[in-house]
Amino acid sequence: MFLINLLIWGPKAVCAQSVGYLFTSFRGSGDGLHLAYSKDGYHWTDLNRTFLVPTVGSKLMRDPHILRATNGVFHMVWTTGWRDNGIGYAASTNLIDWSEQRYLAVMKDAAGTSNCWAPETFFDRRSGQYLITWSSSVAGRFTESPSPDRMNNRTYVVTTRDFKMFSEPKVLLDPGFDHIDTTLIERNGKCIAVFKAGDMQARKKWGAISAADAETPLGPYKFDPMPIAVQRAEGPALITIGGTTLMYVDYYTEHRYGAFATTDWKTWKDITSATSPVPGQRHGTIIAVPMTVIDALVTAGR
Repeated sequence: MFLINLLIWGPKAVCAQSVGYLFTSFRGSGDGLHLAYSKDGYHWTDLNRTFLVPTVGSKLMRDPHILRATNGVFHMVWTTGWRDNGIGYAASTNLIDWSEQRYLAVMKDAAGTSNCWAPETFFDRRSGQYLITWSSSVAGRFTESPSPDRMNNRTYVVTTRDFKMFSEPKVLLDPGFDHIDTTLIERNGKCIAVFKAGDMQARKKWGAISAADAETPLGPYKFDPMPIAVQRAEGPALITIGGTTLMYVDYYTEHRYGAFATTDWKTWKDITSATSPVPGQRHGTIIAVPMTVIDALVTAGR
């Protein structure tokens, strides 16, 4: 049961268990799925191949996110284009052989939808269902925060038990301003949403990385006005190892990754110099997997 809980909820303390980490990413404008692996969550080795090339939507693959289910199936979602009203989906049992790609038009009935960005999946063990989250800007909504300088994104969500039937989309997170790149993590029985405030906010040139928490994954979420990081970054990727949570961020204008660490979610330390992400990788996410999965990926690439 330890292994199952670890894989669904994200890494807990690593004990008596051969566990490694996979970092998903893309290159350029969205070429496909890339993977890097690590034994400690700090030092990463590129697997040097494109594991899946996008074929649906606008045929980009940006922001790939993978979740491993209790039955061992890997579920992946990604951004298919800058102006699509849906997201990409595919599944695999080994991260090498993938199902047929599907385009999930999650916002097709929401007139005025400009985009569906940075989707992620999360398993709600209380209800036994999966959440798929993403950011969308929809014309005519949230009229209290429009701006000619930026979009007006909020985090939306659908639920599913089988990745075939989905609930109607609804707003998951509304901190009162434009934001993107929401990622969910559990801590001490609560769910924490970490996200990037949109660029060109009032009196700011770019948005900070911030957080909100809730009693359940579906909210409601309480916004924490104290930002985690104020540097120009996006795509926060979280992993908890032992009692420390690492947050990797994509310094998208500097073409590099940075990292922060916390043990209490109040004080964050910049640990970029202690990490070695793969040069050139773009906005991805991190999952814990058995080392046997990583070993098979390494062997397949030889």
